[in-house]
Amino acid sequence: MSEQPGGRGARLPVQGVVREVVIPAGVAGPHQLIMDVRCYAVAQPDGIVVIDTGMPDAEMGIGAAVEALGGGWPDVRDIVLTHLHMDHVGSLFAIAERAPLAAIYAGGPDSPDIRAPRHVSPIGEGAMIQDLEVLATPGHTAGHISLFHEATGTLFIGDAAAVAQGEVVRGPGAFTSDSGRAEESLERLAALGPERILFAHGAEVDSPSDALARMIGGSH
Repeated sequence: MSEQPGGRGARLPVQGVVREVVIPAGVAGPHQLIMDVRCYAVAQPDGIVVIDTGMPDAEMGIGAAVEALGGGWPDVRDIVLTHLHMDHVGSLFAIAERAPLAAIYAGGPDSPDIRAPRHVSPIGEGAMIQDLEVLATPGHTAGHISLFHEATGTLFIGDAAAVAQGEVVRGPGAFTSDSGRAEESLERLAALGPERILFAHGAEVDSPSDALARMIGGSH
């Protein structure tokens, strides 16, 4: 497994997996909510990194994403969970069983509450998962993390923000543990000036740094 040449302007080899989820009325607000759930397989120098494991039964899609990167389950060396919510850890057991060489990581405050078939290593600010830098971005959950590939300006933002109708938006308040810390995390991520943002909910947007800044500067 090898990455494309570094330097901003290069593109990080990533394959996304997308599934649609329906949240009944009354759970995240008065109306039914339909959203997509996205997780990612990323080619790295020492093997493939899986970022989040999606809803239950996502393993076939993740396996296809790994194959699209030219690998197989033995090439998956790291599983990183941005946080503990079910739509991000739902296929953890299935993925971990298929990728026995993969270490499992999650943000320190979230890691004790994640059920897994083997140890979940707590990680925090500044840790490196191969070439991906861990950023502590609490607010959505206490242990929420994001991942930044500085060489290509690629940010995996987890649920720190989402996309709805082509615009970057905050996550539903019903699923946010601390809105003040969430806002601080958003401001910190915007300051990175990412050239590409990969969301757990919603497709990529053009000029993502500008879109994120507009959202932060707008009304809550």
